[in-house]
Amino acid sequence: MNNSKKKNNWITNSFTDCLIKQAEKKKEIILLDADLSDDVNLFKFAKKFPKRFIQNGIAEQDMVSMAGGLALMGLLPVVNSFASFLTARANEQIYNNSTENTKIIYMCLYAGILPAGAGKSHQSLRDISLLSSIPNMKIYHPYNFLETRKILKYCINIERNNCAIRLSIGPPPTGSLSLPKNYNFKPNKGSVMTKGSDGIIFSYGQTMINQAYKAYQILLKQKIKLKLINMPCINSFDKKWLKKTIGKIKHLFFLEDHNINGGFSDLIISFMMNNKILNNQVLQKFGPSEFPACGTPEEVLKYHKLDHISLASQIKKKLKNK
Repeated sequence: MNNSKKKNNWITNSFTDCLIKQAEKKKEIILLDADLSDDVNLFKFAKKFPKRFIQNGIAEQDMVSMAGGLALMGLLPVVNSFASFLTARANEQIYNNSTENTKIIYMCLYAGILPAGAGKSHQSLRDISLLSSIPNMKIYHPYNFLETRKILKYCINIERNNCAIRLSIGPPPTGSLSLPKNYNFKPNKGSVMTKGSDGIIFSYGQTMINQAYKAYQILLKQKIKLKLINMPCINSFDKKWLKKTIGKIKHLFFLEDHNINGGFSDLIISFMMNNKILNNQVLQKFGPSEFPACGTPEEVLKYHKLDHISLASQIKKKLKNK
C-alpha cells in the first residue's frame, strides 16, 4: 500500500476530504482557519473553494467572532484550530455565539494527551470541561477515519446544535480494532467493540481505544473478558441504550483522553446517576490527574499509567478485589 492510500485512513485527511464533498453540496459552508491548515490538509479545501476559505492567522478570538457573524447571516462556519487554543482562548466568543442559537462546527485538532512532543501548551486536556457547560453544544470524538466521516456528515446535515469535533492527529495505531461490521453512527450511543461480562471499559478516540483494546487482549489471555465500548458522543447519552449495554455487569471502567476531572467520565457517570441507571456498580476512572508529561507516546502513556500494560494491571487488581 502506498503512502497516499495509507493516509486516507488518517482521521484528519478523512475529515478534510469529507468536508470538501459536503461543501460541494452545501454552498453555505465556510471554512475559517487559524494558520493551521497544513496540519489537516485544508489547503485542498482552499484550492477548491478559494472564496469560501478565510485565513484568520493566529487569532482564535477574532476568528470565532467572525464565525458568529457568518452564522447569523445563515452560513455554516467550520472553524479550525488546535483544541487547546480554540476552546480556551476563544471560550468567551464560543459561548456568546452559542447564545445566538446559531450553528457552528468547531474543529478541535490535537485533542487529548498525544502527540506530546510539542509540550503542555498543545496537549488539550481541558477542552471538554470548557465546552460541556454550554447548553447547545454537542461534543464528539471519532475513533477512526470512517467514524469521522459519519460524524461530520451528521453535524452538517442533521444536528441542530453547535458541534465541537475533537480530532486526533497522526496515523492510526498499528493493530487498531475495526468498528463493528456495517457500523452506522447513532447519536448519543456508542458501539460495542468487544464482548465480555467481567467488566466494561468506556472510552473514545484512537489513542485510548487502542490502549483499551490491547489491555483487553492481555486480560483475555488470563480468562478475564471485558466489554469495550467506543463512545464518540462525549456529552450526550441515550438512557435506554446505556441501561441495556451495562445490564448486570458490576465493574465499569472509564478511560479518559482528558483530565480525569470534568471530562467524559464525569459527564457519563453524572448522567447514569441522575437517570438511575446504576445499581451498585463499582466505578473506576483512568486519566491524567496532573499536568501532562511530554515525550514519546510510549513514555507519556506509561508515565500516566494509561498504557495498555498499566491499564490491564490496574483492572485486574480491581476485579480481584470484587
